[in-house]
Amino acid sequence: MTVQKAIKILDWWINQKKLAMETLQEKWKNSDDSHGISKTLLEYDQVIVSNLETIKKELVPNCKHPKNMRDKIGNQWYCMNCNFDL
Repeated sequence: MTVQKAIKILDWWINQKKLAMETLQEKWKNSDDSHGISKTLLEYDQVIVSNLETIKKELVPNCKHPKNMRDKIGNQWYCMNCNFDL
């Protein structure tokens, strides 16, 4: 798996979590949750989203892709320094 594919998967996962959280917030907006379960579940999902965004930040390369570190497989260029498709 290339880094770009991993980033796309993380983006998809983050968006799915955020959409689910919004849906649950709307459904639980007027509920009478005396134990705070809905709030706890939403906070838990926020932590998960935060962790996924941290992982994504680590995967996004901070590389200038120097020309001497570029290579080509087939017709796809990539950086040998950070394994990012160019």
